[in-house]
Amino acid sequence: MMRRCWLLIACIFVAPTVAADESPLVVRFSDSNTGRIPAQTVAPEYPRKARRDRIEGQVQVCFDVNRDGRPRRIAVRNSTHRAFEKPSIKAVRESSFRPLGAEEPLQAIKTCRTFVFSLEPAENETGALMDTDPVV
Repeated sequence: MMRRCWLLIACIFVAPTVAADESPLVVRFSDSNTGRIPAQTVAPEYPRKARRDRIEGQVQVCFDVNRDGRPRRIAVRNSTHRAFEKPSIKAVRESSFRPLGAEEPLQAIKTCRTFVFSLEPAENETGALMDTDPVV
């Protein structure tokens, strides 16, 4: 029987495949109000040791977005467990936003993304488990 790893991205649900012996996992995240449109959103991997030890938690990562849409000056602002920090930073580093045009002003607002790592599968508004192909 194949199980899925669950990821809730705002209103988009993503379920990367995991090995059959792994339990379903959830990584949910939300962005602060940035005004920049995400082009590619990468989800962090749930650390194996944290999954094995049944550890849940959350990390808030803050960063700037340059004109090209790449995150820079990435830093952890809050974290409930250090095991989730590196995967969260890596996910932000690999994500991107829509580049700005030559005439568009660059906002000097720091963006923060909060990742919530949970061992329970994601549900939609009706309470049904979400099962979709990974699209990020």
